Amino acid sequence: MKALIISLAILAGSAFAQVTIPAQEPAKPQPLLKQEEQEPEQVFRINTKLVQIDVVITGKGNAHVDDLKEEDFELSVDGKKQSLSYFRLVKIPVNTTATEEKPKKNTLATTALPPTTGAINVVTPEQVHRTVAFVVDDLGMSFESTHYAREALKKFVNTQMQDGDLVGIIRTGKGMGALQQFTTDRRLLLTAIEKLSWNPWSRDMMPRFGREPATPVQVNDSNEVDQAGRNSLQQLEAMRETIFTVGTLGAVNFVVRGLRELPGRKMVVLLSDGIRLVNREPVGSRSTSPTSNSQVVDSLRRLTDLANRSSVVIYALDTRGLQTLQADASADFSEMTQEEVTNQQRQNAQDFFDSQSGLISLAQGTGGFALLNNNDINRSVTRVMKDNESYYLLGFDPDDEQFNPKSRSQFHNIKVKVKRPGVQVRTRAGYYGIPETATPEKPKTQTEQILHALYSPFGARDLSLQMTSIFYNTEKGGSFVRSYLHIEPDKLTFTEAPNGEKHLKLDIASFTFDENGKAIESAGRTFEMEFDQKRFAIISKLGLLYQNDTPIKKPGAYQFRMVLRDPASEKLGSAGQFINVPDLGKNRLALSGLTLLGRANTPASAAPNAPAATTARADGASGDDPLPTPSVRRFAQNGVMEYWGIIFNPQLDKQTNKPQLSMQVEIYRDGKAIFQSAAREVDLVGQPDLKRIVCGGELKLNGLSGGDYLLHLIVTDSLTKQKYSHADQWMDFSVR
Repeated sequence: MKALIISLAILAGSAFAQVTIPAQEPAKPQPLLKQEEQEPEQVFRINTKLVQIDVVITGKGNAHVDDLKEEDFELSVDGKKQSLSYFRLVKIPVNTTATEEKPKKNTLATTALPPTTGAINVVTPEQVHRTVAFVVDDLGMSFESTHYAREALKKFVNTQMQDGDLVGIIRTGKGMGALQQFTTDRRLLLTAIEKLSWNPWSRDMMPRFGREPATPVQVNDSNEVDQAGRNSLQQLEAMRETIFTVGTLGAVNFVVRGLRELPGRKMVVLLSDGIRLVNREPVGSRSTSPTSNSQVVDSLRRLTDLANRSSVVIYALDTRGLQTLQADASADFSEMTQEEVTNQQRQNAQDFFDSQSGLISLAQGTGGFALLNNNDINRSVTRVMKDNESYYLLGFDPDDEQFNPKSRSQFHNIKVKVKRPGVQVRTRAGYYGIPETATPEKPKTQTEQILHALYSPFGARDLSLQMTSIFYNTEKGGSFVRSYLHIEPDKLTFTEAPNGEKHLKLDIASFTFDENGKAIESAGRTFEMEFDQKRFAIISKLGLLYQNDTPIKKPGAYQFRMVLRDPASEKLGSAGQFINVPDLGKNRLALSGLTLLGRANTPASAAPNAPAATTARADGASGDDPLPTPSVRRFAQNGVMEYWGIIFNPQLDKQTNKPQLSMQVEIYRDGKAIFQSAAREVDLVGQPDLKRIVCGGELKLNGLSGGDYLLHLIVTDSLTKQKYSHADQWMDFSVR
């Protein structure tokens, strides 16, 4: 980790062409949500003074019914009617026209949003409307089911996910990595989805009665499987399936616990090939009566109660789709009687229906539903999202007997009826008479506070900071990512030192995660600094800059995160950046990260090779505002923005030994292109390394209204095959 820098970064450029952006209409302000549309922090409440539940009412075509009154409802607990003490309709804003953004056609084949690099999107809890956990049960899914689930999740993220959605992609068999945390960032979610793969240790690969046994069993002289061996194999199958199923429910339990403190309408969408609640002897044996699998049932009951207390609705999707339940071509019935064939087919059908019982029970117990026998998983996901457009909150004062310590293990059944005919009513199955526990304590120690800020989907906001990570590559040093952390000083705790200077102490921790969510680098340091009057005036105006270089050994998707802590006040701030590092070893065209500067910053020599620490500048401002820097890209409406990047691996003409490169710039706002420059050749004058060519230019911003923007730089190599002839990068900036 490099030392703390009090500076503006002065980076390289070249002879830039200047382009003026035409004036744009000012963006229309977005209205705030009405108070009645805001969801309460806790939907399902259980205490001695109030039990509150959520109820979904649908009519014809699963359309939501949202015009009912309090007198239309009748609620009972254990068959005893309850008087309502609370009634409210909650509507969740839904964008019903969300569609996939298609790339805009032009001569340079512009790529579509979202960009492959940029700051990790972070929202406030108040901005979250829906919190959705997609739990992919790779402990219990076939290869085919995994493929269809992956494609359905991609489609959801690209076409149905909304700005107010906080989403997580979690696997039951491979743990939770950093890329599987809850986020609003589509890039992180798509990266996590791409990593979903079939788990060869799933239940799908267990030996199953009726298939060729995976473990040897005894055979007699008639070449028939010994019955004792068959029974032993069946017991082994049942035991292993129980272990896998309890593992699945345990993973969902872990997810629900994480959802408990998150805002919005909270949903778990479980994608699985089934959960079995019963064991059954083969058809044709003396007894075919099912026996309850107590271990699975107990785990499911605990999960249902936890989900209800956490205000989580669970939906279960059977990823196997519609099954014929007939034997496939691999089945060999040649030595079986007709009765045995019939019994085997009946057993296959019964086995399939039994495997859906747990999905149905789990969903219905939490107020959701199971989607079965449907080959279109994405359509099922769409129905789940639509099911959460609105719901009613009903509250009542429970009897003291329901919370009697002697009867806490008793489950209290909830029934809700609506007087209006032709509607469907769904709510939670009930609750145990155990009052809600106290709110979890906030993290106390330094380590606890930093880790909480690191993994929270909302980050930490007490301290104001901004992080920018940029990919570079040098001939000697290889690939690395340079991260800038700009710290606003207004909320930091400065104390008076004995010598009259200002004293500041800060904790800074940095973390790098690879595409599997594994931390490949983490470091933390505590800095103690003193500033005289002149230096304190500079940082009060320009802020503090912390710079860190991380070597990258292999290409792929990475997250770079930093957490800042003020020990004196225990305030925290966090920021993150997502980067896709290209594989330069394949000798394909690529582009470094983009650097944006204010015009008054005089370009220096080769940018990535420049010293890490630069001189503090007190004159780098126009009027009272500091100039835009790579870490703080805030430009004035009449300002000029310099942009540059480094082109890697261009092809060279065999005769001239020079590349033929062109570049084009686009400006995006709210996901739409508002400006596109003409394509122009990349200037090769003074370029010392034709494998690493600096490119860039200037943009006059007097045509842009205040707000947030994205700059998109596209480079084309006319000597390269069409498939690999384009490289592009994005960088965000704002206009004051």
